[in-house]
Amino acid sequence: MSDFAAKLLEEAQRDFPVDERPFLRLAERLGAREEQVLATFEELLASGTIRELSAFLDPRKLGYHSTLACLPVPEERVDEVAKLLDAMPEVTHNYLRDHEFNVWFAVIAPSEAALDAVLATIEERAGCGPVHNLPARKFFKLQVLFPAEGMSL
Repeated sequence: MSDFAAKLLEEAQRDFPVDERPFLRLAERLGAREEQVLATFEELLASGTIRELSAFLDPRKLGYHSTLACLPVPEERVDEVAKLLDAMPEVTHNYLRDHEFNVWFAVIAPSEAALDAVLATIEERAGCGPVHNLPARKFFKLQVLFPAEGMSL
């Protein structure tokens, strides 16, 4: 990875500009041209170094309700239940854990009632037992920056 690409990634992670021309603002901060910033991001995306460039929005501040949930799924039905979860627009992601409650997933909905309805639907369709709703009790804001210097494409 070039020094410029590493600096660009670190700057974009640290403080991405909310602006009509964010790539121009990044270029100005780095003493570069907007075209160079855009071309570098395109190269990073094309190479798979980064998957996407997107905003992270706080669903609570937008009025949404979310939770982490899990359920026990027999090993032979894991793929089937994962496909069920993947097909539900309210499920943001799901993953497998080595535990009695082995299928975990995150759900977001516009109200607490809608969230409960989604969990009930999953429980009914999966037919593996009760869904365990594990809502956050306390929120922690962590800023994670991935150092890019020294990486190679």
